[in-house]
Amino acid sequence: MAPGILFDDLVSHSFRQYNHELSKSPIRVQEWPRFLASGLAWDPATFSNEQSYTYNITATHKLEIENALGYFKSLGLDGSDVRQGSFPLPTLGGTLLRLAVEIHRGKGFINIRGLNPADYSLEDNILLFLGLSSYIGETRARQDEDGNMLMHICDAKKSREPQQNRPTRFSSRASTFHTDTFCDILALQTRSNAARGGKHIISSSWTIYNKIAVERPDLLESLATPNWPFDSRGELFECNSRSLLHYHGGNIILNLAREPLLGLKHFPRTENLPELSPKQREALDLIETLAQEGQLTLATEPGDLTFINNHALLHSREAFEDSPEATRYLVRMWLKNKSLAWKLPRSLQMGNSRIYDDNELGNRWNVVAVPKLRFKLSERLSS
Repeated sequence: MAPGILFDDLVSHSFRQYNHELSKSPIRVQEWPRFLASGLAWDPATFSNEQSYTYNITATHKLEIENALGYFKSLGLDGSDVRQGSFPLPTLGGTLLRLAVEIHRGKGFINIRGLNPADYSLEDNILLFLGLSSYIGETRARQDEDGNMLMHICDAKKSREPQQNRPTRFSSRASTFHTDTFCDILALQTRSNAARGGKHIISSSWTIYNKIAVERPDLLESLATPNWPFDSRGELFECNSRSLLHYHGGNIILNLAREPLLGLKHFPRTENLPELSPKQREALDLIETLAQEGQLTLATEPGDLTFINNHALLHSREAFEDSPEATRYLVRMWLKNKSLAWKLPRSLQMGNSRIYDDNELGNRWNVVAVPKLRFKLSERLSS
């Protein structure tokens, strides 16, 4: 039997199985709350300026951070061994732990400012990111099928592939609102900004839910029904069908990205994957519209560390233009704080465990950005 036929049969079987499970446990969105009153349900007017969500590192704290960096390096350990115990922050550590609570139970994001990447080596910049972020989320995830723990986000200038055919993270084009697959906390270290554009944008999933519940309650059931077909071509995740909207553990969770649902213009979807229904497309477009209406643009500076609750907020970014003097470059990690982590429905928990707990792929610490020339299809379909 041809491999392609075997794979198509597996895809068809997967969707039959999901439909069978759906018939046994229908979603009852009418029992969900009609309105969410929470700090997570914000709009841009909630924040008077960037200081409303930015924690500024003091000179005293900076000295403490550099002492912790020196202490860790004296231990002769690998970067994967950076933990709170090996990167001690006697006074700042408590503040960072409180900021972790804010990310999970407050407004859902925070920006930390005060370190200049130009003052440190490439390796030390990574160690600083690892050390400070270990107080926000101690567990780190693999971000692709190669086991990369770090993702270097920048325009792949040496690639000859057209911008529209590249993964968004390796292009200069704008992105639509999405979440990063199954991660808990999206962590970004800004190394440098573009000459024009490229700002990070976030929007509250809870505010979006509140608006849909009032304006289009008929779409809630569609969003909550586990028949949204996600394409995937890599070893990390299989094609699967699941809900975009969940109410679990007292939390509303939106989990979506358009590429694996709609496909890419020049790359056909996996055969036998169903297309979205007109109602599903309407719901997906409404989420994008509402996210844009409630968007908050983050004006980050080089050295900023930005932490976002991936289950509570959607994010996107502006298109940008680099220059020889100004290049957009971020380093990304996916984090989990096990003591504060939200409970997840089974369809999300399986993927979450795959990136955080499954050691099958191993860990690869790619400290330096390697120029990308070609892209796997799995990369084009992922965040």
